[in-house]
Amino acid sequence: MLRQEEVKVERRMSADHKNLNSEQNIHAFGVSYLCNFLDRARFTILEVNTDPDHHYQLLAKINGKSLLIAVRTAYNPEMGALGTSNMEKLLRESEELNAIPHFAGLSLIPLETNDIEVEGITEGQEFKVMFNGISVVRNSEAFVVNR
Repeated sequence: MLRQEEVKVERRMSADHKNLNSEQNIHAFGVSYLCNFLDRARFTILEVNTDPDHHYQLLAKINGKSLLIAVRTAYNPEMGALGTSNMEKLLRESEELNAIPHFAGLSLIPLETNDIEVEGITEGQEFKVMFNGISVVRNSEAFVVNR
């Protein structure tokens, strides 16, 4: 898999093609961002699902291994998060597809703002993307400690 220093990304970007002030638009941006990241890392992308309510967005392959990746994007100070229901669906689907379940959370941060909470990014406004990598998702039941 990728080493941590290879996956930490903080880039300055500009929203010049559409406003990023709706959940649908920021989700589509996050999926596109991750597709570009995976492409640069030499993954083969087999499937893309842009529905923000779907339990995964990408099916990718590298070195003979398949990854099912859920992507979530939010505005600062939040980081995209995967809910319990979608995590359970992701785990089941990964098992059916013999793929390793993963999650990628992103956060969009406008560069020139004094607000702590962000409600949207407008066309032409510069922003950063905080992305701490792709994490393996594990079944929480597997971590029960015997007493």
